[in-house]
Amino acid sequence: MKIASLAGLAPDDIHPCFLDAFSDYLVPAQPSLPQLAAMLRRRGWIPELSAGAWLDGRLAGFWLCAAPEIDGEREGYCIAAGVSPAARRRRALTDMAGLVGRLLAAHGIRRQRLEVIDGNQRARDAYASLGFEPLRKLDCYQLQAPVQAACRWPVTIHTAHDPARWPAPDALAYPPAVPNRRESLLRADPPLRWLSVDRDGQTLGSLLMSPDGEVAELQVSPPCRRQGIASQLLQAAQSLSVCGRLGFNNVDSRDLPLLSLLLRHQAVYRLSQWEMTLSAPR
Repeated sequence: MKIASLAGLAPDDIHPCFLDAFSDYLVPAQPSLPQLAAMLRRRGWIPELSAGAWLDGRLAGFWLCAAPEIDGEREGYCIAAGVSPAARRRRALTDMAGLVGRLLAAHGIRRQRLEVIDGNQRARDAYASLGFEPLRKLDCYQLQAPVQAACRWPVTIHTAHDPARWPAPDALAYPPAVPNRRESLLRADPPLRWLSVDRDGQTLGSLLMSPDGEVAELQVSPPCRRQGIASQLLQAAQSLSVCGRLGFNNVDSRDLPLLSLLLRHQAVYRLSQWEMTLSAPR
């Protein structure tokens, strides 16, 4: 089996192997090529920092890497890693991880991060064997029941895509996961919709969502909480989503106010992921 960098490859080179590798997973990921390309673009995929495994001349495994800056330090973020069923049990994941570690180290990057589905014990064990340790649990919910907002706040649905006007994510209780960090949200295609509640020129609450109903960010200024602003934003967001369905991915399991809000509006729990990190010795 050949292990090498993915430098020079494009999403269409990865797509067949991606579908094969995730076909038998707990949550099978079977994106179309445009969906995969959009996901890699949003996550900031860097082919030259990524690794692949070739078996009989065909790509049979991948470790897709980005390098976001988190807390002032660049990290290697594993967007996705997988091996085709026919190529498993050949150390492909271990060898790809080793190559990625060396590629990152050559750029001065010593810390890595990834997410793995809670119920996928085999993958969790595999990453643990590579030195990754669980950092926090991230929950995913779906909200489809009509939101009933007790208070009436005027919501502005901004028609122009103007990220410079988005409020800084300072009111978030916990750091967002990499897919929800601002640099990732700014690369979203199609662009995110922005909804806000404003008063006297100040933004009291803000919601960012994709056209298909993924709520990427929801925040309310601390002095204005518990006044129905978040519920009003959710209600307005439902009016923009197909069938009123909203998705919430990567909710920090410690964020009790947000979890309470979602459950109060009858959001349904879908699954959890573990965010895991690895730090190479200096």
